[in-house]
Amino acid sequence: MDYFDLISISTRNSAIMNPTTPGKLAGAGEMARLTAGEQVIEFGCGYGTILALWGERFGIFGRGIDIRKDACIRAEETLLRAGLSERITISCADLRTEIPDRGYDLAVCVGSSHIWGGFSASLSAMAEWLAPEGRIVIGERYWAKESVPPSFSREWPEVLTEYEIFSWARDAGFEIRGVFRASHDDWDAYESSNWGGLLAWLEEHPADPGADEVREYLRRIQDEYAGYGREYMGFALYVLVPS
Repeated sequence: MDYFDLISISTRNSAIMNPTTPGKLAGAGEMARLTAGEQVIEFGCGYGTILALWGERFGIFGRGIDIRKDACIRAEETLLRAGLSERITISCADLRTEIPDRGYDLAVCVGSSHIWGGFSASLSAMAEWLAPEGRIVIGERYWAKESVPPSFSREWPEVLTEYEIFSWARDAGFEIRGVFRASHDDWDAYESSNWGGLLAWLEEHPADPGADEVREYLRRIQDEYAGYGREYMGFALYVLVPS
């Protein structure tokens, strides 16, 4: 069972695949000054929830890209139910091999900067898809405390401090327009939903050859969260505008 299978199992009950809320996503869209008719590209679009929310609220057009086929199918279904499938399309592809098809007004990547190897590389990659004066909304983990035990920080070398996030955004030619942080309740709800998805799958597939792997993954992410994730790691949506 590969990593994408585990993600699909754990997020089976989730609409948003990160510790944030529809209200905070709407707030990020407002802060980014989305307006009707603007073109939005979402990298790692998951189940299409963000694009659907912004399509309904702000009247955007756009495109989402995700590598998981099951996610793309769900995203297309989400957009169809919202009556947005003619305005927003989904591409099932490895976005690292995709080339810009137009200049977008806003690029969004929530919880998927690892695709390019981290925050700084993701900003460079996303900027290539932007029109002049294009904006970015990026959702990113960060170390919530100044002092993080080395045994924890070594497990997540790609996670930055917020000071580093702000500094690298400026170096990439952007200013931080605003931030929408996940609360402890947001984190608890997100993690619990993942655990519930894995446990439900184990109940449904007790004799599956992959059951041990799924159970091992469940316990690992639970131990990470209980051991240090909840105390030391934060998550936020950052709205970036051109300098």
